[in-house]
Amino acid sequence: MANRLLFLGLGAALMYFYDPQTGRRRRAGLKDQVDSTVRKLEHTRDVVVRDARNRAQGLAAEAREVIDTGRRDGLASAGTSLASLAQDTAGTWRRNHWSPAQRALAGAAGAGLAMFGYLRGGVKGVAMCALGSALVARSTANEQLADVLRHHGVLVEKSIAVDAPVEKVFAYWRNLENLPQWMSHVREVRSLGGDRFHWVVDGPAGTPVEWDSELLNMEENREMTWRSVGDSQVEHVGRIRFEEADGGTRIHVQMRYSPPGGIVGHAVARAFGVDPKSEMDDDLGRMKVAIETGSAPRDGGAWRAEPPTLRH
Repeated sequence: MANRLLFLGLGAALMYFYDPQTGRRRRAGLKDQVDSTVRKLEHTRDVVVRDARNRAQGLAAEAREVIDTGRRDGLASAGTSLASLAQDTAGTWRRNHWSPAQRALAGAAGAGLAMFGYLRGGVKGVAMCALGSALVARSTANEQLADVLRHHGVLVEKSIAVDAPVEKVFAYWRNLENLPQWMSHVREVRSLGGDRFHWVVDGPAGTPVEWDSELLNMEENREMTWRSVGDSQVEHVGRIRFEEADGGTRIHVQMRYSPPGGIVGHAVARAFGVDPKSEMDDDLGRMKVAIETGSAPRDGGAWRAEPPTLRH
């Protein structure tokens, strides 16, 4: 039975990707998605290695200073310096945001602890699994667990310069239905009339997540804000500020969202590649191209490998 299901799945996949009419486009979309994932993994690796190297060099320099202090001023002074160094090191783990190396270390330790607890079983195994899962979630969201559990959500802040006048950039953003052209995991933003819009975005494993939002605090060519309303699956707030800069426009983007399932939902979403913090840089790059060239970027998102049936 299992082999039959496996062959059925392989056959369906071959039919999907080698369809005479749309197979080439689907394969190209899959290749773009794989290439993008590889680039992100390589970038993440480089960032973590560079951060770890810099921190190791800093700790080595501070350790040498402690040794030199001990030789010059005695063991008591060296002990004081060593205690101060240990306190500073411990303090970095109490910060709200961890460095890339810290996140990688905590995530790996948490995953190992969760797996060991799962295999061990029993009460101690459950406790280890819960602790490991909390470490993974904390390192993934890079937010204090208490903040997310209190529905403070996940904050994304980015800025980008666009070579276009403020009036043109503001008009583009004012119509939120333009967002799916460049936001990789936004399937649809549909006007409901007035200042209300209906959002459909990709959730974990491609499951659609929907909510309604309303525009507020609208200042022509300066600022716009929206927030989710009603019985929403996601608490979402966005604020965009526009500033003239060297003949163009600098856009400041602030978004805060509370994913379904809170901190656990955010961790699961990141595991499936749906995370505003990691996606926003690429998305804003596509937005810049769309405004400056007047045409939608060709790499608008993996789900666009085939024309969507939803209205844009």
